[in-house]
Amino acid sequence: MANTQDWFCKYPFPKEEKRPCVMKHGDLMQYLYTEEAPETSDLNWLIASTDSMTVGEYQLSPGSHFSPADVHAGDEIYYVLKGQVTMFQPETGQVMVVDQGDGILMPKGCPHIGYNFGETEARMLYVIAPKAWDDENPIPDEYTGAMKLYKFEERGE
Repeated sequence: MANTQDWFCKYPFPKEEKRPCVMKHGDLMQYLYTEEAPETSDLNWLIASTDSMTVGEYQLSPGSHFSPADVHAGDEIYYVLKGQVTMFQPETGQVMVVDQGDGILMPKGCPHIGYNFGETEARMLYVIAPKAWDDENPIPDEYTGAMKLYKFEERGE
């Protein structure tokens, strides 16, 4: 798998070589995000990452999630192509269920973790603009913020 630093802002071309091109599925770069912890990573196909946007598709297997919480230097839009993804915003405790055909906006700087609680794989298209990461919001290797988790008790019958 490629190191994300190697392609960030320059896939398929460096900024000075950008030109129109067709991105064939077989030519997309496949990678794990994050590479350091494959057990909590999502499988990705990078479509393009330029100086002004990053676009790709990712897959979560049934019962899996990505971690640590992701935080981007730009706004991110997800569109569910297949299955269902549950997004968790750890700072507020907000949980959003996103079904096939639905989209979700994660504003710049908003931490989030995606879960697949379903029994089939989930696939999402993502677009991040203007940048996925920068010096202020680097590629995360851990999440150090507080997580607001709610407890619940099962109701007796």
